[in-house]
Amino acid sequence: MKKDISSKIFNLAHLFLLLIFACFLLPSKYKIQMRESLKSPVVFSIALLIIELIFIYKMRDEKKLRAAKDIFAILYGTLFVWELFVSRLNVFPYVFVPAPENVFYVFVKDYAMIAKGFCSSMVMLAIGMSASIIAAVILGTLVGWNKRLTSALYPVAKAISTVPPLVYTPYVALIMPTFAMASLFLIFLSVFWGTFMGAINNTAFVEKKIVNAAKVLNLPTPVILFKIIIPFNLPRILNSLPIQLATAVMTLTVAEMMGANSGMGYYVRFSLSFANYTKAIAGIIFLGIVVSVLNGLIDFASKKIIKWKY
Repeated sequence: MKKDISSKIFNLAHLFLLLIFACFLLPSKYKIQMRESLKSPVVFSIALLIIELIFIYKMRDEKKLRAAKDIFAILYGTLFVWELFVSRLNVFPYVFVPAPENVFYVFVKDYAMIAKGFCSSMVMLAIGMSASIIAAVILGTLVGWNKRLTSALYPVAKAISTVPPLVYTPYVALIMPTFAMASLFLIFLSVFWGTFMGAINNTAFVEKKIVNAAKVLNLPTPVILFKIIIPFNLPRILNSLPIQLATAVMTLTVAEMMGANSGMGYYVRFSLSFANYTKAIAGIIFLGIVVSVLNGLIDFASKKIIKWKY
């Protein structure tokens, strides 16, 4: 018991965390960056404490304890190198590689604009992904149920899915009447084809004895499709969501960087337009945090909704 507690306290991740706080005591060589110098480490410290709380929570799972230690050791190690070589030693060009104190201070300074962009992006993402997944699952299940349709449409879908959505993003943004419609359409396409092919494959992989039992009971085809096959494939659908989410966020971010007036991608583009790399890096970090949180919510929902495994 004592060994388990000590291993959770004394580890490489916490060593790097202590080194980060120790860096705060060192004199800073950070040069004055245009209109601002090195910010107070208070906001950065709060961010570190939030990360530490997440680390403590992750360490509750003994099966994933080693993985959690490794992940947070890499995270803390990266932040330590960033803090030491930028904020304290000023090794890198301060304009292009801003100090972590300044980057995390952006979340306090620009919280209203970041929050507005977050809400705008989440609305687009929720509508586009929901519509795409529902359509892809239903159509894919219908196609997968019919072998003739599968033979005809699956190769077409496979060929179309190999084209990255980023390729036709400028064209879609140009021909659509509004940017909102262009963003929704791009999110829809970025998620649809992969989910559509997955639904076709999932339908084919449903155990024959389950389908045969439904046919013996003389159940109508819509009942078999929507009450048996789709619920049976729900674990596979949810397991594919993180990949679809990453693709949708990437597509939406690029679209927002091209012509939006709000959104997380717009914030990054707006910052880069004025060569404000501090805000741009803060926006990129925020994007990563959002995707990580959404993936965590998907994983949590999967565990609560799905009570069966196969």
